[in-house]
Amino acid sequence: MTRKGAILTYTNTVFYPLEPRMEDVKIEDIAHALSQMCRANGHFKTFYSVAQHSINCAQEARERKLSARIQLACLLHDGSEAYIADITRPVKGYLDEYRKIEATLQQVIFAKYGLADLTEQELRQLADIDTDLLYYEFEHLHQQNIRGNITELCSQPDIAEKNMTAVESEFIQMASLFMNKLTPQETGYKCVGIDSCKKGWAAFWQYSSGRYDFRIYNDISALMQEHNEADCLLIDIPIGLPETRQDELARPDQELRKRLPGKTASVFNTPCRQAVYIQDKQAAKARNLELLNKSLSEQSLGFSRKIREIDEFLLANPQYIGRLRESHPEYGFAVLNQGKPLLSKKSEVSGLDERIMLLTRYFTHTEQAIHEITSQYSKQVINDFVDAMVLSVIGCTGMQNGFETIPKEPQKDCKGLPMEIVYSKV
Repeated sequence: MTRKGAILTYTNTVFYPLEPRMEDVKIEDIAHALSQMCRANGHFKTFYSVAQHSINCAQEARERKLSARIQLACLLHDGSEAYIADITRPVKGYLDEYRKIEATLQQVIFAKYGLADLTEQELRQLADIDTDLLYYEFEHLHQQNIRGNITELCSQPDIAEKNMTAVESEFIQMASLFMNKLTPQETGYKCVGIDSCKKGWAAFWQYSSGRYDFRIYNDISALMQEHNEADCLLIDIPIGLPETRQDELARPDQELRKRLPGKTASVFNTPCRQAVYIQDKQAAKARNLELLNKSLSEQSLGFSRKIREIDEFLLANPQYIGRLRESHPEYGFAVLNQGKPLLSKKSEVSGLDERIMLLTRYFTHTEQAIHEITSQYSKQVINDFVDAMVLSVIGCTGMQNGFETIPKEPQKDCKGLPMEIVYSKV
């Protein structure tokens, strides 16, 4: 017999739904119970479980390029039903006490798996996915369009009738995958901004909780190894190199210049891959002129070694293609400034101050971080860290609101690297 006010779960855990404790929450109980509960209160024409719905929600979050944190939240968002079942929406609206119990229990489940601090934006993203899947399920499992227009998803949900045990196992495996990606010290998403500097690469990273750190790395391999678990990696260096004039036209450089009136000089011509791998400057300029009908500025030539380092790294480590993505700090500042480029120069005190003030609107610890950077590194790298910082901010706003690219449909170079500039919605 169970104690008063308690239920006995699948794992023989004595669980108190009205006074839930985190130590009593077990992923095996959630997966088992939800895999045996049918969606739509059992009124779909085939058996389709709450667990299968939750898995589809998590996969939709992944296809929307949302963080592992939100994917895990999507997987667990109906976890309370494992302990108190569910009530149809028309009835639930009249049961205030039930909704309080449900909310408290769900929050305990989220807290158990490191999601107690989900932001309003993250909760909206979760709710949007849950609603979109609901409409999709009714369209395909009930042949009823209750939205009024066809629901379009980024994923292809598996809504076929499946074995309960198989769904239970998939749910547990998916939860384990997400939880392994969340570190003990930080359960939020992590965004890294990277800019080149004389000593290597200046990196600034922040978490959704507000934690941050920074460092200069001698080479990109060491940087990537340390931040392999990051949810977003944005770098200010060309990725996807042209080898022909046609390739160059597919690069985002020209479109980026149009979006930065008054700051077009901040977008330099991307050298062809053949020139990047030539050590002699004059020979590199001649090769670029031959293939792209353009010479190379000293600025472009100066970056060739760094461009080659990134190109070699991605070709040798294809798992990072599409993870380490090209962005642009000045366009990042323009995005944060309601689309208006900052015409001041960051090399001047007034220009640097303007950028720091703008960053403070989106990252409250900006001034503190700048103070710590100046205490640890020379003034010569402050601009590099400010550029890295804006890319990390773009990463965080993108994780919350979604990413976009220039162009909207990027092409790949002949080695399969995307030619794009990544930025965020604000």
